[in-house]
Amino acid sequence: MKLSLSELQDIRRTLAARTVFGLSTPGTEIAALPAYLAPPPDGMTGRAVVVDAGGTNLRAAVVELAPGGVSRLVAGPEPAKFPGGPEITADAFFDVQAELVERLGPVHGLPVGYCFSYPSETLPSLDARLLRWTKGVQVAGVAGTNVGERLGRALAARKLRPGPVRVLNDTVASLLGGAFAHGGAQPAAFIGLIVGTGTNMATFLPAGRIPKLKTGHFVAPMAVNLENGNFNPPHLQPFDAEVDAASENPGAQRFEKAVSGAYLPRLFARLCPDHAPLASSADLVRLRDEGAGDARRVAGELLQRSADLVAAALAAVVDVLDTPPGVGILAEGSLFWGDPRYAPRVQETLRALVGSRVEPRIARLEHVNLIGSACAALFA
Repeated sequence: MKLSLSELQDIRRTLAARTVFGLSTPGTEIAALPAYLAPPPDGMTGRAVVVDAGGTNLRAAVVELAPGGVSRLVAGPEPAKFPGGPEITADAFFDVQAELVERLGPVHGLPVGYCFSYPSETLPSLDARLLRWTKGVQVAGVAGTNVGERLGRALAARKLRPGPVRVLNDTVASLLGGAFAHGGAQPAAFIGLIVGTGTNMATFLPAGRIPKLKTGHFVAPMAVNLENGNFNPPHLQPFDAEVDAASENPGAQRFEKAVSGAYLPRLFARLCPDHAPLASSADLVRLRDEGAGDARRVAGELLQRSADLVAAALAAVVDVLDTPPGVGILAEGSLFWGDPRYAPRVQETLRALVGSRVEPRIARLEHVNLIGSACAALFA
């Protein structure tokens, strides 16, 4: 199950090449979706409503931004269980989110940043069209529609009358939030990283590096939602193919199915069929730390392989950026920070892959998705 450094370098090169191809060609394995958002400018200020629709949880808040990368939560976060499943209608799905905003108190006129964490094509208007559900979530009637417009209608139905709704992905939100918090003292480049229920990355690239852009007037660096969870990497194993074949979306999200918290318990079940099922990656971490025998070994190797694959993916994005030494990685996700060995393993493997040419720095920022969503809402 362990990947050699040579295999990880092969994965790195493959992903870098497919990312470059995705930047120029629509509809490819690495979607590389333009987010039409520039890095937050120095001095960005204001208040915004934010809705964060993640893999298993939902939350809403009012966020205030102030000069110098300062932010605070004025109201919330109000949490709720993510309303996904065959029993819920599309209208009810968005109404649950509008009701959460209503619990924040008066929001009249405040712009809305909608962090929607599923593969979506962002439009120049900063709405987004859902391409497909992932992470085991399905709500009929939403795929192919503009989610910002639908949330806006749900908010209007409750007579909340906020400002415009602007949609972004959770990795783009992490990217923007980290860039805002760093203010003027920025590394040469940023990468937003999510490793939780699912996985994805985002980064800033000059508009000239994105040949497939539909608009020619965007001159600043632009956030790009890579959607690299759909990467089909070399050196996966037969048990990966078995989990993929039994999944809700066979053939898609192969990297995510080898890495993320939604799928690691399924991989474990294939490798240890006689063991009691695990409900989450947290159970896998406990088994590695407190279990015994083959089950403990398999749990540890699955977590280590996940971290090594993430390091190879980060190295691929570093190659695409082709930047000077400083790279800031804004990491989020229950698996990345929930396992105390995970981030150090990613850092160790990443250093082995990129050598001394690049100094990657992995950082954590509380409520980074909410901060980044507020940046998108206040984007002029």
